Amino acid sequence: MFKKALIAASISMTATPALATEVDEQKRFSVGISSFATATSIDTYYGSEDENFSGFALFGTAAVNDNFAFRLTYANQSHEDDSNLDLTAIEGSVIAGTGLATTGFKAYGSLGFFNETLEYSGYSEEFDFNGLMLGGGIGYNWNPVSLELWINFRDAGDYEDFVGGDADATAASGGIGLSARF
Repeated sequence: MFKKALIAASISMTATPALATEVDEQKRFSVGISSFATATSIDTYYGSEDENFSGFALFGTAAVNDNFAFRLTYANQSHEDDSNLDLTAIEGSVIAGTGLATTGFKAYGSLGFFNETLEYSGYSEEFDFNGLMLGGGIGYNWNPVSLELWINFRDAGDYEDFVGGDADATAASGGIGLSARF
């Protein structure tokens, strides 16, 4: 009887790891590249004008855990109609959501800041815009890579000041990015 119990206990102990639920490994860091765009719409008593920029961005994310992370993005963009008009942006965000560090679906909201510089090739004058932004995103984490889509709605006060008068502006930025996770 003792021998049978010992054999049963040995089999049970060796089979337990195979039957146990695997703990999902957390990968807390990712670095990637994205297609990035910034769009502004400015309404004045003269009419409405949309300014659209697109280009690429480099971004890095550091997850504290599966629900909380930090992100830094550097973007270099050109105007859709005038390639001599360039926009360089830096965005920093605090991200809260689900699935930020583990494999599988992720969704999040973000609060952050942006700082961008508008310049025209051949001219030394530059214009700076900055403020807060509120956004969100969705994506999927595989073991080695992550794919995601995000959008940030920006404080448009600096854009309104740039135009002057009674301007009413809205601004947003966003990207679709692929990153390596480690």
